[in-house]
Amino acid sequence: MPQFFECSFCQRLYSQHSLIIHQKNCLEQKKSEENVVKKPKRSKSSKRKREDVILPERPRTRSLSRSSIDTGQFRICYVCGTQFDVDSIEQHTIKCFQEWSDMAIPLSERFFINEPKQLNIPSIDGTINTFYENQRSVKSSRNCQIVRCRKCNARIAIHLAQSHQCTQYEPTIEFYF
Repeated sequence: MPQFFECSFCQRLYSQHSLIIHQKNCLEQKKSEENVVKKPKRSKSSKRKREDVILPERPRTRSLSRSSIDTGQFRICYVCGTQFDVDSIEQHTIKCFQEWSDMAIPLSERFFINEPKQLNIPSIDGTINTFYENQRSVKSSRNCQIVRCRKCNARIAIHLAQSHQCTQYEPTIEFYF
């Protein structure tokens, strides 16, 4: 596991290499916050006095960690696409992947099948961003629930694949004696 260091300006965690780059930007931001521009705010009512609004010179630097987006409320199964609590998702994914495998193995001779992929890509600061992880799980579940026929190239839901009949490219055969 990589070691993380805290920025002395904003107290966020970064790897040693990223911290050097971040601290330059963070220092510039702190200086720009000190040099704020005051612009008068125009009011619609003539009775009101003009108030000074403080605006920073440039927008705040962006960090790759998005903890504000991270809800942590639920997780999405990368096989079936169903939402579950954080506590029960691990048990469900094991069971769900086993059921999917039992259904997909007999179909592999007739169909092209995309296996579900659980992508756990860590962020730079080592946190888990459940928002992006849920997005990847939805994409994975959509891909693995559709199979493609090797003969007629038709895309079919995996639960309907057993009953699929290729009529488009299988001509009837007649023998004349």
